[in-house]
Amino acid sequence: MKIRIASSIALAAAIALGASGCTLIAPQATLIPYAPSDGVDVTVDGVNVRNLMLIADETGENFNVVFSSVNLTGQEHDLTITFTGKGSETARAEFTIPTGNTRFGNPDGAEVPVLVTIPGLESGQTVDAYFQTQKSSEKQKFVPVLDGEHEEYADYVLPADFSKKNDNASEAAKKKAAEDAKASDTKINDDNTTESDTSN
Repeated sequence: MKIRIASSIALAAAIALGASGCTLIAPQATLIPYAPSDGVDVTVDGVNVRNLMLIADETGENFNVVFSSVNLTGQEHDLTITFTGKGSETARAEFTIPTGNTRFGNPDGAEVPVLVTIPGLESGQTVDAYFQTQKSSEKQKFVPVLDGEHEEYADYVLPADFSKKNDNASEAAKKKAAEDAKASDTKINDDNTTESDTSN
């Protein structure tokens, strides 16, 4: 009887080891880091770029650079992303990453969306991207290109004239800043006018 019990225990142990033994030599897929969405993740110089993707505008020729950043370094970082298309075609996007959590690409957000143009690139493809800050070496990722087919990305599909409107707004802001600076200088000069100057 004891021999039978011992044999049963030995058989059960052998089956258990055979069923789980593969995990001893093969990596577990659940332990491999991955982006839990359509975009890609990358960390550069302490700045975490999360769920990065390109979303085509209404023309399908320009692409909104959409991602979230987490910057816990305590200081702003300038991030450059260089996208490489077919052949030698490249497009460069530059961002200033504030501290904390920031969303880029949202037309209703605080950060103005940045568009890139890469000839021949279409939604459904991926594009080679290189990430770099002032102090870091380049890191490479393949970035997915999407469009407004999925409802969750529809708000990030920018109108065809977005770039033109944005350029006009920037010029208007620069002009107003120059006018304000000129008015401020004039006021300072007026305040410096002496009584002897007014008497003459």
